[in-house]
Amino acid sequence: MKKLSYIGITVVVALAAILSFSCEKDDICPEGTLTTPLLVIEFFDADIHIATGEDVLKNVTGLWVEAVDPTMEVVVIDGVDVMVIVDPIQSDAQTVNTVSIPLRTQQNSTEYRFISGYEEDDMGVQTAGNEDIITFNYEAQEIFLSRACGYIVNYTLEDDPTGAVITTDTDNWITPATGITVDITEVQNETIAHVKIYH
Repeated sequence: MKKLSYIGITVVVALAAILSFSCEKDDICPEGTLTTPLLVIEFFDADIHIATGEDVLKNVTGLWVEAVDPTMEVVVIDGVDVMVIVDPIQSDAQTVNTVSIPLRTQQNSTEYRFISGYEEDDMGVQTAGNEDIITFNYEAQEIFLSRACGYIVNYTLEDDPTGAVITTDTDNWITPATGITVDITEVQNETIAHVKIYH
């Protein structure tokens, strides 16, 4: 009986050793592994840029950013075509000079509403704000990392002027004279700004 218990323990230890050695490095995705990067946008003072050519960061007051769903139909409200909006990237309006936004991985463009001076009522309905719509055009490249980590996507923005296009309206808060500049076309990390917006 005692011999059987020694054999049982030996079998369990051997089995545990075999299982521990059968795990490959590829089975665990290490913390800190690269993920699909966000597009980093910085906002600059248009007046200073026009006067001196210098880039000086400038906060956007009450900035609200949300993606437009390209698959949804346009809804007509009071005779006006309205695109259905989804995917706000924040829970409330913020006063900031930098924002990071995701791009769609299965498409070559993503459209966002950038609203300055955004306010809403208690029901979550927008009551104030100046909206500019920007379309980002890019090529998405899927990159295989490992079995455990899967895939990430990097992007290559189109060069100016088609990489980031503002829809012109009668009251753009983004300055039309300077507008938007694609500073870095390769979106591979979130440590640098890729796009500059002047207002």
